[in-house]
Amino acid sequence: MEAPEAPEPPEPPEAPPDTRPADGIAILPLAVAVASFVSLFLPWIGFAGSTQAGWTVPLGVEFGLLALALVLVELLSLAGAWTSRGFELVGFCLTAATGLMGVSAVVNLRWGLQFHNFSIFQYGAWVGLGLAIVLVGLAALRLNELRRSAP
Repeated sequence: MEAPEAPEPPEPPEAPPDTRPADGIAILPLAVAVASFVSLFLPWIGFAGSTQAGWTVPLGVEFGLLALALVLVELLSLAGAWTSRGFELVGFCLTAATGLMGVSAVVNLRWGLQFHNFSIFQYGAWVGLGLAIVLVGLAALRLNELRRSAP
């Protein structure tokens, strides 16, 4: 007489699909926010032989702090510690706020209370402006994704 066969072990349950975008796209706001933070250490304005870093210009500190907050939130998401819908909303808001604050810092330098010509702008201001515009574009993409995934 043959021995009965042992039952097959049950299949492990499938892991839920990852709702985060591909890592290449997810890492882009992180990389741009880090670059924005670093750009504030570069010279933004210069005249009479001296230069001032982005941290010393009006709205520069706010731009840097928002960029740092965006970096921390993106790191939480990439680590898998925060993957809810709340992250998507906070990520969008921080991306948009950081980008708008960066653009505002450069606009304020040119047309604010301390009226400066573009001729005194150093490369750090242009780098910061470019990164801020990229962040505004990324915020628009995130908003579009939020609208598509709305319940």
